[in-house]
Amino acid sequence: MVVETLIYVALIVALFFVCDNSLSRRYYVPLKVVCSASFLVILWINQVFSQKLWTMFWALLACFVGDLLMGCYNTFSSKQFMAVAIIAFMFGHVGLLNYMCRITDKTSVLVYTLPVLFCGLMVTMRKLFHLHMGVLFVPSLIYTYFVSTMTMKALECGLNGMVLTGIAGVLFLLSDFSILFLYFYHFRGVKNKRIVHYINLATYYAAILLFIFSLNS
Repeated sequence: MVVETLIYVALIVALFFVCDNSLSRRYYVPLKVVCSASFLVILWINQVFSQKLWTMFWALLACFVGDLLMGCYNTFSSKQFMAVAIIAFMFGHVGLLNYMCRITDKTSVLVYTLPVLFCGLMVTMRKLFHLHMGVLFVPSLIYTYFVSTMTMKALECGLNGMVLTGIAGVLFLLSDFSILFLYFYHFRGVKNKRIVHYINLATYYAAILLFIFSLNS
């Protein structure tokens, strides 16, 4: 798994080099699709003979579709693509939640109730930072609940000895909250937006890789 991981990291580093600069228009979207396809390849290579493959495959496939749709949004600037991408990613998080529920004996009610606080935080951030969400506010609010629920379950797993799963859930949440600024906040300078973009990409791809690693733990 070492070779695949090194190639995966190299692809992400390459993605950083074409992020928010003169190379973005030509290379960013196709390279991001390749990066997203690579986590499916890593999962398939390492779990092809294991029943664990199917406990996570559909969740990561939904994330891949979400990335593809976000690529279409970046290309055509149509909010319909982003709205459908939100649905795809939501299915991905539900799939990851299902995976974690299957590998544990029980789930605390807090996993389903605490995410309401994250939804409140998102509403507060929208007002505090003047996030321009428009018609995507309600879908984003619903999405916040699902990604927060997935994260709470991951933290529960982490507290029960599944450390990689716990870290992966937190990274996913950080990635999704950075999206609020990446797509809905008006940056005064390109440099600050690029930093947020780096955080978004690094946390997202690291989260997925750790979820894949967790299958072997």
